[in-house]
Amino acid sequence: MRLFIYKSIVIFVGIYLLYNFTIGKTIDQYESKLIYFVTDQGREDVRNLIRKELKNTIDNENVFDPEDRVLVKELIEKIRIELGY
Repeated sequence: MRLFIYKSIVIFVGIYLLYNFTIGKTIDQYESKLIYFVTDQGREDVRNLIRKELKNTIDNENVFDPEDRVLVKELIEKIRIELGY
């Protein structure tokens, strides 16, 4: 009976360590990112980052690459045709 208890303890400790070193680390990383977005400061930082990127995009002379322009134009034309405009 004593041997069974020792083996059970070793197995449970091994499973616990395996969980913490594999899945637990990943869950902790995602949890910290989620908490960052839930806080007021985190949301404000994201808003400021989006504003900064929008300003950088507006300051650029060309927003799209030539290939992207053609693709976006074709997509808009297809949408117009489907909507009947």
